Amino acid sequence: MHHHVRRTVTFVIKLALAAAILVWLVVQARDGFAKLAERTLSWPFLGAALACSLATATLSFVRWHILIRALGIEIRLNESLRLGALGFALNFVSPGSIGGDFFKAVFLAHGQPGRRTEAVATVIADRILGLLTMLAIASCGIVATGLNHAESISLQVLCRTILISAIVGWSVFGVLIVFGGMFGNRVIGRVARLPVVGHTLQRLLGTVRVYRGRKPMLLAAFVASAMMAACFITTFWLVARGLPIHAPSWSEHVVIVPVAGLVGALPLTPSGLGTMEFAVEELYKLMPDATVSPGDGTLVALGRRVTDIVVALAGLAFYLTHRREVEEVFAEAEECADVE
Repeated sequence: MHHHVRRTVTFVIKLALAAAILVWLVVQARDGFAKLAERTLSWPFLGAALACSLATATLSFVRWHILIRALGIEIRLNESLRLGALGFALNFVSPGSIGGDFFKAVFLAHGQPGRRTEAVATVIADRILGLLTMLAIASCGIVATGLNHAESISLQVLCRTILISAIVGWSVFGVLIVFGGMFGNRVIGRVARLPVVGHTLQRLLGTVRVYRGRKPMLLAAFVASAMMAACFITTFWLVARGLPIHAPSWSEHVVIVPVAGLVGALPLTPSGLGTMEFAVEELYKLMPDATVSPGDGTLVALGRRVTDIVVALAGLAFYLTHRREVEEVFAEAEECADVE
C-alpha cells in the first residue's frame, strides 16, 4: 500500500508539472493559436504526418521484435506488434511506474516462465538502441549544418554536448560488443556474488554476450532504428508544413527533434508531456536565421503529439481482444512495481 500511494503521489506531481508547463506554453502561444482559426491548414501534409507517425511506431515495434528474437525468445511478429501497440497506448494513460515499457517486459515474461530478466533486457536494449541512433543522427545534423559554430553560445554548448555524448555512447557500445572477453565467466561469476542484485546483473551481462554473438540481428535492429528516427523527424517537419507557421528546415529538424526527444525522455512528466513541447519551442528559437514566432514550436509539438494519440488508439483493439490476459498481467506488473 505504501508503494502504491507513493507511485500515485509521484504521478500526480508529474502530471501537475506537465500541466503547468503546458499552460505556460499555451499562454505564450496564444497568437499562434489565433492563426489556426484565421488561416487554412494544409491537410495533405497533416495526413502525411499521421501516416509517418504510424510508420514510426511500427518500426519501433519491429526493432523490439528483432531484439527479442536475438535472445532466442519465441514470439511471432504480429504478437510483438500488438504488444508494442498496447505498450505504446499505456504510455499515455497508465499512472505511476506502470508505463508501456515496464508493462511490455512483464507481458513478454508472462508467456516465457523463468525469462523475466531477458524480457526486461530486451526493453533496455531497445531504449539504448534508440538513444544511440538519435545521438548519431543529431551529430550528423550538427556537423552537416555547422550548428556547433553558431553564434548562439547556448546552441554551441548544446551541440557540443550532443557530439561528446555520441562519442562516449558509441565508444562504450563498441567496447561491449567487440571486446566481449571483459564479460568472461570469471567476471560474471564475481558479479553473481554481489548481494541482492548479483543474480539479476549476472543474467543481464549474459544477455550482452548473447547479443554480441548476434551481430547480424543487431545490425538489422539498427537499420530499423535509423528508419524509425528518420520517420520521427519527418513527422515533426510535416506537421510544421501543415500549419500556418514559418518553421525551420528539415535538416534543422534533424537536430531539433532528437534533442527534444532526449529531453522528453527525462522522467519528469508522464510520457514527456510538456517537457518535449518546451524543448521544441526553445530549439526553434535557437536555429540560425529563425523566422519563427513565439508559440510556433509549441504548436508543432502539440500537433505531433495528437498524431501519437491517434496511433495509440490501435492499442485499444489489442486490449479488447485480450482483456482478461491484459488485466492479469497489469495486476502482476503492479505487484512487481510495489516490490521495487
